[in-house]
Amino acid sequence: MSNDDQATARYQFSSAVDVLTGFEHLGIEHLEVSNKRTIVIYQRTIFNFAVLTGQLDTALTVEVEVFDISPDLDTDTDPVSLIEQLIGELATTASIDWERQG
Repeated sequence: MSNDDQATARYQFSSAVDVLTGFEHLGIEHLEVSNKRTIVIYQRTIFNFAVLTGQLDTALTVEVEVFDISPDLDTDTDPVSLIEQLIGELATTASIDWERQG
């Protein structure tokens, strides 16, 4: 994870998502920092999950950054693929579509 740009990605949901309810439904640990930010532990990897449009209960656009990759994963693991797994599970649980931005 030598390049910080590779460790952050932005996504848009097709409709508003209650992020915290989704994480709870999936059994994904999280710590709410504010109404726009939560720290998430998913597959032993730590993410900063920030809502850019809306709030945690009405998220439309989010930016997710990998803080620390699980020691169980290979050193060449693409951190963005981990983010996309997290976003994919959240969107599937909410029955919505998502798109990576930029």
